[in-house]
Amino acid sequence: MLGFPFLHELTPNVIAALVGAGATLVAAVINLRIAWRREVLDRLNKRSPKGRRGLLAAITILVVASGVGGYAAALYLMQNDQQSTRAMRVELRQRIAEIKDATSRLEQTRVGDRASIETEVRLREERRRGGEGVVATTRIGPCRARVLSGTGDAAESAPCKENEIAPVGICVSVPAAASVYEVTPYLRAEGDGAPWEERRAALGATVGSVQLAAHQVERPDSATLKNICIDVWSLDRQHAVDARVVVRYLLPDRPDTTGSVQEPLRAASTRP
Repeated sequence: MLGFPFLHELTPNVIAALVGAGATLVAAVINLRIAWRREVLDRLNKRSPKGRRGLLAAITILVVASGVGGYAAALYLMQNDQQSTRAMRVELRQRIAEIKDATSRLEQTRVGDRASIETEVRLREERRRGGEGVVATTRIGPCRARVLSGTGDAAESAPCKENEIAPVGICVSVPAAASVYEVTPYLRAEGDGAPWEERRAALGATVGSVQLAAHQVERPDSATLKNICIDVWSLDRQHAVDARVVVRYLLPDRPDTTGSVQEPLRAASTRP
């Protein structure tokens, strides 16, 4: 307020009290003025002291009533202001509680949505990986079978026998819930630069001096992974062999109630 900057620092309660006190003061001044005029008139008319005392008592009563009324008005305004303040505080606390609750629910929803999205992304990536095939490649050295004394160089150049050597296992790690629908082996002699697609073999086949197991073997690797392995026997004493295995699999949409994996659709793939 221009000219009265201190009024901006007063609380509503103090302003209400000042208004009540000002009204009381104005009423008292007016009553005193009226009383003074009547006193002058009484003196001129020479009224009795008893009449003047009655008039003075009435003026006193009016002044006291004005003061009481001003104080009551100020107290009433102060109580209304306090009630409004309490009501606003209660409403503000409720709003803050609602905002906190909404923020907590929104955060939980975001965390749940994020986890769901991440799980879906991982599942899609694993399905894409399973469809394209997981690859493992290893090199199998020349076999070293037992040679009897006196047999000479001819025995060393002869191929090994299957019962004389241990198989080499080629394993591919896939998700434990995966259902394998295709295991494709590839064999390529050392120094052979042909593409792998041209060296495709089949389980149980014999390619040159290399034999492949007829069936793959599943071995648990961890709580979330398992190994798909095939055994390979190389009977060649002179050359190493590069062996490659491609495993393709499907992932279920959800596990059944027994914890086993739902039987996926079997897909016939002609890809190498």
